[in-house]
Amino acid sequence: MPPVQRDGDVNDNGGPAVGGFSSVRVNGRAVVVDGTPVAEHGPKNVTTGGVGSVRAGGIPINVDGNPDACKHSRTGGSGDVRAG
Repeated sequence: MPPVQRDGDVNDNGGPAVGGFSSVRVNGRAVVVDGTPVAEHGPKNVTTGGVGSVRAGGIPINVDGNPDACKHSRTGGSGDVRAG
């Protein structure tokens, strides 16, 4: 299972996720869910392709390998929390 994405984790182009679902935390940081903004890519770029079977607030969470709307892949997630 791939590592769970958290606020500040980047995609393979260096774009960090900004925010997430703040009431669910992984390693003390908000978990990234579908629709979380991605910095350095413009206002319409968000995380997508989350894990449908694992949700925070009813929204799929993101893990390493999920694509952002810009088609870059999420990378650099938690070293010890995985989902899939």
